[in-house]
Amino acid sequence: MSNSELKVTPSQTIGPFFRFGMDWIATEQLVEEGHPNAIVVHGVVYDGGGNPVPDAMIEVFQADENGKFPPECAGSWSGFARRLTDDNGGYEIRTIKPGAVVAANGELQAPHIAVVVFARGLLKPAFSRIYFSDEAEANSKDPLLNVIDDPKAKNTLIAVSESGGKYRFDVRLQDSDLGPETQFIQFGV
Repeated sequence: MSNSELKVTPSQTIGPFFRFGMDWIATEQLVEEGHPNAIVVHGVVYDGGGNPVPDAMIEVFQADENGKFPPECAGSWSGFARRLTDDNGGYEIRTIKPGAVVAANGELQAPHIAVVVFARGLLKPAFSRIYFSDEAEANSKDPLLNVIDDPKAKNTLIAVSESGGKYRFDVRLQDSDLGPETQFIQFGV
């Protein structure tokens, strides 16, 4: 077959994810209930119309409380969890707050969780970060947060501290009446 006969494969959107085919890979808890340093990050994934997305998938990867990633951290810490959204677009992940991480250039990054969102309508997964509202001083020095000039855009990366060790982090796939689109990190074109 010559190159002139080859055709570009059309882009496909991600999802929908069928629960019966995905539940077995869901690992939504990084620590057991009752862990002394446990926190819960929860929220809702919304589409551009402000509607919950009931078939999205959230993946997180993070350092341990000392800012170390596997295999450098102690114990069996994997730093990885995957969660399917429920019928109301909600998700919940039990973890620990990560420590500050040293970037490749030696700068200290604020405690954060890397997040990847897979949802119908997306051609590629969306990459972002979750920072914590009770880490204002560290957030003010974070190299990634400091390149975002728009305060509303920056706030889309901040999980709001709630009572009982919970943090709310909603994901908005597009601007809507609910607020601005979550800031996503683009890798390449």
